[in-house]
Amino acid sequence: MASLTATPLVRDLCAVVRDLGAAPTTGEKARATLRLIALSALLLGGAWLYWRLPIGGAAIGAVLIAGVAYGLLLIATHEMVHGTLLGCRTLEPLLGCLLSWPMAWPYFTYARLHHLHHRWNGCDSRDPERTTPLLQERLAAGPLRRLVQRHLLGWRVGVLGGVGLIVDVAHKGLLLQQQDQGLVRARFIDGAGVTAVHTAMLLIALTQGELGRYLLFWLLLERVIGAMVQFRGMVEHHLLWRAGEAQLLTQLYTSRTINAGRWLNALLGGLPHHSAHHAFPAIPSERLPLATRRIALVLERHGAPPLPTVPNYGEALRLLIAAQNTPASAAVGRWRRHAGAMGGEGDHKRPIGLGAEGDAKATSAADALDFVAASPPAVGGTGHKAHPLVLKHR
Repeated sequence: MASLTATPLVRDLCAVVRDLGAAPTTGEKARATLRLIALSALLLGGAWLYWRLPIGGAAIGAVLIAGVAYGLLLIATHEMVHGTLLGCRTLEPLLGCLLSWPMAWPYFTYARLHHLHHRWNGCDSRDPERTTPLLQERLAAGPLRRLVQRHLLGWRVGVLGGVGLIVDVAHKGLLLQQQDQGLVRARFIDGAGVTAVHTAMLLIALTQGELGRYLLFWLLLERVIGAMVQFRGMVEHHLLWRAGEAQLLTQLYTSRTINAGRWLNALLGGLPHHSAHHAFPAIPSERLPLATRRIALVLERHGAPPLPTVPNYGEALRLLIAAQNTPASAAVGRWRRHAGAMGGEGDHKRPIGLGAEGDAKATSAADALDFVAASPPAVGGTGHKAHPLVLKHR
C-alpha cells in the first residue's frame, strides 16, 4: 500500500505538469476535429471503394486502408473517455458510441473499465487491462496456457484480435460490476446499441443480396483493427506490471513511453507518451510530449530511474518478441533463486522497464520475465490510493 504522504519527488512531479492539465484549447479542439474528419473521410472512402469495386486486390486494399483509419478513430475514443479530445462531456460520449457500436465495441462498458484500469494498473491483479501474467498464474498454468503465455503477443494480435477484445470487455464488465455498479447500466446500453446498429446493417445487406460481401468487409476490419489495438495494449504495459512506492510512481513505471514523431503521436492520441498519460490522465494528448520531457527532468534531478522508454514501435515489437522467446521456466527459476537470496519475494521497489533508457540497456528479455514473475497480485482492496496532487479524470 502506498504512503499517503507526498514525497518531494511526487510533489515536484505534480508541480511541474500542473499547468498542462487545463481543458483543451480552441486550437487543440480544432486540430482534433480535423483529425476526426480526415480519418472519417479515409474510412468512408475506403468503404465506398470496397462496395463499388469487384472483389479482388483493389477492393481488399481499400478496406484495409479503411480498417487502419477506423482503428485510429477507435483509438481516439480513448481520449473521449477521458474528456481530453474536445473537452465536451456531452458530445464526446455520443461520438464514442457512433464510432464504437458499428464495430460492436461496447464504449460505455470500456469507459468504466478503463477508469478501473487507471486505479489498478500495477497494484491490483483485477486490473481489467493487465496483460502481464503473474508468478502465481505462471506456476498454476497447464501446458496449453503456458504455451499461450509464452506466445502472448502472437496469440493476442494474430488470433484474438478484435473479437477477443470485445469478448474480454464484456466478460470483465460482468465480473467487475460489484466494484462498479455503473457497469450494469453501461452493459445494457452498449448491448442495446450494438444490437440495433448491427441488426439494421444486416437487414440492408440481406435486402441487397450482399451478405457474403458484408461479412467479408467486417471480418477484414476486425482483423486490422484488432491487431492494431492488441499490439498497442501490449506495447503500453506488457512486462511492466508492479507496484511502486506511491500511486503516481506506479503509473509512471508500469507504462511505456514510445519516442514517436509528432504526427504519429497526434494520430495515436498521445498514447505513445503512456507513462505521462497514466500518471496525469487529465492532460490533453498534444501536451503529453512536453509532460514527458518535464517528468524526465524531475526524475533525473531526484536521481530516480528513467521512464521505461523505447525509441520507436519497431523496437518495441523486437523487445516483445525477444521476451516471449525466453522460456518462462528459466525466468521462474531465476526468480526463486533471487527471492531466496533476498529472504522474500525480491526487491519490489526497483522499477524496471523493458527497453527503458539508462540501465535498461542491461535489462534482457529474461530479466524482464524475472521482473514479471516477482510481481505479486493485490489481496483485497483496490491497490494504491492516489495522492490528491495527482490530476484526476474529468
